Amino acid sequence: MNINSLRSVRNYGNYTIDTNSNQYKAAAKDFLENHRGAVAKMSPWEKKMYEMFGGEKAYMRNVMKMYNSDGDFVGPGGIVVPGMVVNGIPESERHQIIDVSEEARQSMFDETKRHFLQEYGVANGDTTKRSEVFRAFQLSIPKEDRLKGTWTLGQYERAYSQAFYDAVKASDPGWQLGMPFDRSILDNVTRESVDNALVKSGNTLVLPRKTVDVSA
Repeated sequence: MNINSLRSVRNYGNYTIDTNSNQYKAAAKDFLENHRGAVAKMSPWEKKMYEMFGGEKAYMRNVMKMYNSDGDFVGPGGIVVPGMVVNGIPESERHQIIDVSEEARQSMFDETKRHFLQEYGVANGDTTKRSEVFRAFQLSIPKEDRLKGTWTLGQYERAYSQAFYDAVKASDPGWQLGMPFDRSILDNVTRESVDNALVKSGNTLVLPRKTVDVSA
């Protein structure tokens, strides 16, 4: 390593971090104690190299990239929607039924139907686009409602899938998941017909059997 490159390495930590920011505080709360414990166990040579490459400041700068300016964990590259980390929030607070927009319900209905038709009723994690529907919905509502909203939209998703299954079984009692069926059977299953039949039961939405009119 030449002198210039060595000087560059030693200057690696020449930047400031706002330790009063929500971003820093959240990252420090989740990572700093364990990190300092690991540093304390380093050999003298390891500590020397650690400091040469920026030390704690460089470590925290990297960890902070997984948090936004509000201190929400968003993960590497911002893949996690703010407000979607449970962080000890009890199920009773997360699993609540709240209002979900018609647009979001329609998007979930359309994707559930597309997937049901493509896979003949079998849930295939490799081909479903449900995650995209959930993410778009989560980003459309306030952060504090996202866990509850996701739970509620999931209830609608389950009801739509059940309605499609019931419709095919009603038309062909011998049908089983994975078997081809007449796609036109689902033409008479509408989102409105399913939504109108749903009954709230505690923190769930229940679709009573044979309540959705699928007659032509």
